[in-house]
Amino acid sequence: MRTDWRRTLWWFIGATALLLALMAAFRIQLGEDHEDPLSIADVAGVWQGSDGGRLTVRADGTADLERVTRPGPDCGHSTDAPARSYTGPATWAFDTYPDERPGIRFDSQGPATAQLCRVYLVVIPQKDSAKGFLPHDPPGVSYIRWPGQQN
Repeated sequence: MRTDWRRTLWWFIGATALLLALMAAFRIQLGEDHEDPLSIADVAGVWQGSDGGRLTVRADGTADLERVTRPGPDCGHSTDAPARSYTGPATWAFDTYPDERPGIRFDSQGPATAQLCRVYLVVIPQKDSAKGFLPHDPPGVSYIRWPGQQN
């Protein structure tokens, strides 16, 4: 009987040590992925897309979108247009697209149905500029930001 008690105690100590080690590793992993929140300086400027799209983001929360692929037919824009792109004014706010890195969300009013159309830009800050992508764009389409060119 005495041997069973010691075996149980050692099993409990081993299981507790393993659990603590896993919790420490998980906490360290979370700490490594922590990024500073985006600032206006990270997003303001002109974003040029590899597909010809262009996003002009201003510090005052306004933006102009040019030839930006709409996320879907329920976006409030006319479906009669041959191209599925939008050009026009928008507002923007910091937001995170589900399962992606932080970024910004553009909101524009669809003239066809007066519905709000949301386009997300996932932002990857870099040393002198930034890269980004629109999750609804085809694979390989990316945007590069050039700060200070907010015509």
